[in-house]
Amino acid sequence: MGGGTGILDIFQALNAKKETSLDLLKEFVELESFSLDKQGVDKLGSHLIHVFSKYPVKAESIKEEQYGNHLRFQLGEGEKQLLLLSHLDTVYPKGTIENMPFQVEGRNVRGPGVIDIKASYVMVYHLFDLLQTTKLKDYQIVWLLTSDEEAGSPTGKHVVKREAARSEAVLVLEPATDNGALKTARKGGGRYTIEVNGISAHAGLNPQDGANAIEELAHQITDLAGFADWSKGTTINTGEIKGGNLFNVVADYACAEIDVRVEERDEALRIQKVFHQLIARNPRTRLNVTGSIYRPPLIKTNLTGRLFKMAERIGRDLGITLQEAMVGGGSDGNYAAETGTPVLDGLGGYGGGAHSSYEYLLVDSLAERTAILYGLIHELIQLDGTWR
Repeated sequence: MGGGTGILDIFQALNAKKETSLDLLKEFVELESFSLDKQGVDKLGSHLIHVFSKYPVKAESIKEEQYGNHLRFQLGEGEKQLLLLSHLDTVYPKGTIENMPFQVEGRNVRGPGVIDIKASYVMVYHLFDLLQTTKLKDYQIVWLLTSDEEAGSPTGKHVVKREAARSEAVLVLEPATDNGALKTARKGGGRYTIEVNGISAHAGLNPQDGANAIEELAHQITDLAGFADWSKGTTINTGEIKGGNLFNVVADYACAEIDVRVEERDEALRIQKVFHQLIARNPRTRLNVTGSIYRPPLIKTNLTGRLFKMAERIGRDLGITLQEAMVGGGSDGNYAAETGTPVLDGLGGYGGGAHSSYEYLLVDSLAERTAILYGLIHELIQLDGTWR
């Protein structure tokens, strides 16, 4: 690219396209795509196929029955592959746009899913434009958008792992941290449900004949809290409990939804064993435990470190000091890393308030992160595997 001057020129050219970027972003945000709204997700996917038809890409819709269809775009015909990851779905139910409209406020732009993850579509739009004049050699660039990432990727994870396994590197376009740091590690996540069946009885007349499911659940919850290990980044959080019906009845049913986060694979195995071996304290109650560690941790490797160092150098050419971070939330990058392919996450835009009513994107981060993404892809193609 001609060193720092080349990438700086690209950055300035991208900055000059700010109005185009905002127009595109508005289109994408206003096409609501809640994870559980298949029709909305598929409508967004069809629109993306239309928008990207201006480029020489192959677009494939990967059909799903329950969730939206996944999308796969391919630029180039080479045997070697670099994978970009985004997703189509957001956490915002249909109709959110009415109370949370797309709006530009100075340097920020707001709207449902604006940062997580629709800003990435604008980035790839400009990226494909830049790559048309770049010799891809023996490479193809694949952009995969899963439809159910916010729901834990129950169907998308299989597509992610398939594409990651055939790739030289995976670049995840999830938002950066609020201060712009890239994500070189992520915790894995688990969800468990504990149901307790007890015996109902009158709380005043014959409580001794009952077996209180709520009391049993309370014991289980407090016992489980003791298996967290903050020194290893393992957390266990009871997020929802239900049980009983009337204050004067011994409760015959209670349940809890529990979130688990782990940084290490050994910890994931330990926690799974803990939940599988739970037994009732009160033998007159019965436990039913379901769930699993559904998303493995994304663990930083030496190759992840090399990808970050490349991005860091490109950032310096732009006058930006990039940092790296480990975060508690998961992404499709976790599944990609499970294949052994090096993954660099958090390459999307940044701002704040993801998954909240005040989610916003720093507009200038679009050009900045697109330039860094282009620089990374350009360098990876030039190095042609020798960086690994």
